[in-house]
Amino acid sequence: MNWYYADGGRQVGPIEETALDELVRSGLVRDDTLVWREGMPNWQPHGTVRAPKPPAPMPAQLIPDTAYCSECGRPFPAAQLVPIGNASVCAQCKPVFLQRIREGGQSLGVRRYAGFWIRFVARVLDGVILGVVLAVVNIPVQMMVGLGSIRGDQAGALPLVFGLLGFMILVDFALGFAYEVYFVSTRGATPGKMILGLKIIRSDGGPLSVGQAVGRYFAYLLDGFTMLIGFIIAGFDEQKRSLHDRICDTRVIHVK
Repeated sequence: MNWYYADGGRQVGPIEETALDELVRSGLVRDDTLVWREGMPNWQPHGTVRAPKPPAPMPAQLIPDTAYCSECGRPFPAAQLVPIGNASVCAQCKPVFLQRIREGGQSLGVRRYAGFWIRFVARVLDGVILGVVLAVVNIPVQMMVGLGSIRGDQAGALPLVFGLLGFMILVDFALGFAYEVYFVSTRGATPGKMILGLKIIRSDGGPLSVGQAVGRYFAYLLDGFTMLIGFIIAGFDEQKRSLHDRICDTRVIHVK
């Protein structure tokens, strides 16, 4: 298809469609430049008769696969991790990982799952830490309400005591919830576990999100309604999983 275009009051052409496209790209032919081809009743602006062609699609950028370091649990492009046996570690963790292997503290590429007793000790440590925090919060609350001045013979004392206890239970639950979710989602472990060198991971080695940490906390509470069987089964599972680990597909491993 041959085209003509106006340039400074003179007619230029005929030119082929591809040549006209080149003139458009170079800026010589603009949207207000008059053009004409056979079959058109009169000259019209280029922008009216020839809609702009859609740009050529950009080549899709390849998104590198994301993998997690078996040691620190941080995400990396898979190509940046160093495979060692069945494990994949980042450059920062590689020296420590290899040193533990040389010292015989870790089998090549095998996770060391935390057993029942060390997790029990970690929970005791968390209980002590959280107990101190709760005491700091609860004692001022008791003082403000004046619990110490309540006498059993005062009218209305009993409802006030029960109301105070209910309020403190809610505060204790909220603090325990926040304690667990914050540390698990941001540090990968509660302070008690961090002291003992433990870390909570997903089955693929990745860290837990806030939503997953919330779900794991409530699943942990569910263990208490099973006459503690949910905790005890960790001692008989090859990956040392408690009931809440099974529900949320998590593992507790040694990182030291």
